[in-house]
Amino acid sequence: MVRKIVRDPMFLAQKSELAGPADQQVVTDLLDTLRVNLDHCVGLAANMIGVRKQIIAVSVGA
Repeated sequence: MVRKIVRDPMFLAQKSELAGPADQQVVTDLLDTLRVNLDHCVGLAANMIGVRKQIIAVSVGA
């Protein structure tokens, strides 16, 4: 599911928690959101879609 990108500096500054196997849906949402926004970003962190978990997705290549 594509999620809205969070731009609130107060939320983004909060400490994120470790991710685990139960966070697979967050990974899927993060990748979906990254694919939709590839024209202006190359990576997203989970907190940028409103989830305080230590997950990062990066696009490498085309």
